[in-house]
Amino acid sequence: MTQKISFEEIQRIAHLAKLYFPEEEFARFFRDVSDIVAHFEKLNELDLEHVSPTSHISWSQPPINPDEPSIWEESDLVLQHAPLVQNRYFIVPKIVDKEKEEKPS
Repeated sequence: MTQKISFEEIQRIAHLAKLYFPEEEFARFFRDVSDIVAHFEKLNELDLEHVSPTSHISWSQPPINPDEPSIWEESDLVLQHAPLVQNRYFIVPKIVDKEKEEKPS
């Protein structure tokens, strides 16, 4: 395994994502992320010059659905089970803090 991402970078990303791990678990998480990055680095070594890009996982044509607005008949059922609704919109708690994030060094 070649280390392509630093322990400090993973700590910073985890902090920004508000992920908190015990130290032992974080070390395992770092190893897993490093292994994933190393795997992608290995994939970058592949010669794909003569491989055409794909936009769909199937060789057949992708399904074409009309892009037209429609009324969803069961929206009232969903809204009546929501904890808080206003003007037919779900009201959810704000999860973004106003704390200033550290700038990358």
